[in-house]
Amino acid sequence: MNTNTKRAETLKVICLGLSYVFSYAYINLFSLSSSHNRLAVTIYLSALCAGAILWLELSMRQLQLSGRFSPTPIQKIEPRFWEAILLLLAISTYNGSLCGLSLFFIHMVVIYMVQVGTGHLLTDRSSCLMPMDLTNGCFRLTFGNIGTRFCTVAECLRRCTAPAALSSGNSSETSGSITNDTTCTEKRKPGHICGIIGILFFIFIIFNIALSNLASVDKNFSYALFSIDQFWEQISISESMIKFLFSLPVGAFLFGLYQGCVNKDNEQEAEFHNKLLAHSTKLRIMPDKLFAAVMSAFIAVYLAFYVSQASYMFSAFAGVLPEAFTASEYAVSGFHELINVVIINFILLSLVRIFGSKDNRLLHILSIVLMAESMVFAAISASKIILYMSRFGYTVSRTLGLWGTSVVFVGAALAIVYLVTRKRTFAPWLWYASASYVIMEFISWAFV
Repeated sequence: MNTNTKRAETLKVICLGLSYVFSYAYINLFSLSSSHNRLAVTIYLSALCAGAILWLELSMRQLQLSGRFSPTPIQKIEPRFWEAILLLLAISTYNGSLCGLSLFFIHMVVIYMVQVGTGHLLTDRSSCLMPMDLTNGCFRLTFGNIGTRFCTVAECLRRCTAPAALSSGNSSETSGSITNDTTCTEKRKPGHICGIIGILFFIFIIFNIALSNLASVDKNFSYALFSIDQFWEQISISESMIKFLFSLPVGAFLFGLYQGCVNKDNEQEAEFHNKLLAHSTKLRIMPDKLFAAVMSAFIAVYLAFYVSQASYMFSAFAGVLPEAFTASEYAVSGFHELINVVIINFILLSLVRIFGSKDNRLLHILSIVLMAESMVFAAISASKIILYMSRFGYTVSRTLGLWGTSVVFVGAALAIVYLVTRKRTFAPWLWYASASYVIMEFISWAFV
């Protein structure tokens, strides 16, 4: 075993110990969150996120030492971005306005961050296949390696018992007899592990019996034992044991995610991606002319809507309310419907990209026009909210709605950039959505 392999194994053992501490601390978070000390919960959650980042760094170092993963420049930078987002999300929970949503994002970021850092994405960076990546991380990489921690514990115990078994033989024996003893020891290793546990359990029982007898002989010794019992009662051994038992499956899940990404090569992800690309040509079953007719119908309807509702839709840009509308009625009316239309446009674009031809010039132009109209819809929705906020002030739901409109607006703009330049723009859009959410959370502190 060379030096790098030994270092990787040492880091693996450290990660094993960290999995028990981290999972117990995670379970303890739920009892801590029942208290009303928001600052303490935020600090505790931030420390947990820092532990998750440390765990990822140790896992990435294992991969580097093993030489099985050579990250590209973008694969070196992107994990740092998600680590920063994770910490900022944890700190932002102190605001409390969107704590539940932030906690959900924290869990998703941890899983995705591990996949990004260990190269277990379907492509070399974040892409529109992100839902498949997260499904892979939540199920195959975790539940597929759920027994990894038990195997690692057994491996560590075998390493501890093997040297003792070898040294118990007579040093004057021949090399052949040592080999035979070693072979017998290898065969008895599972039994040795169970035997060691059983012996330690029996020793624990007789140790308690010995303490009980000594306490019966001497009152001072009995008082000392009673003081120790009082101390343990104060920290609630039974409650701690229950938390520890609940932490075992959590730790197995997390260790399966982290160490599974280290142990498994990313060949399966690459193979699945290649199959996906190979089968994508078989999905192009829609005639381009039919798709062009459908998209033209959508575009024409939107243009007719712009013309017929121009005074109603664009008045918010000038800060003017349409007649027969209050500010609240104007902001609420049509906001969700316009965002739904933008989402429908994204779905239509996805259908065209999956089932239509990618090289058809007419479809290409129509897709750009459709995304441009989506930007207009998003801008109108944003203007309605801004007008509402300028008159009635900040609320969490209004700010969250404004963030959502900005995300779909930037998504439509980057889709146009992709259609024009053929450069992948999903990763920048995802980074913008994540960073802007965190910024929104911190800005909202000023209004709480």
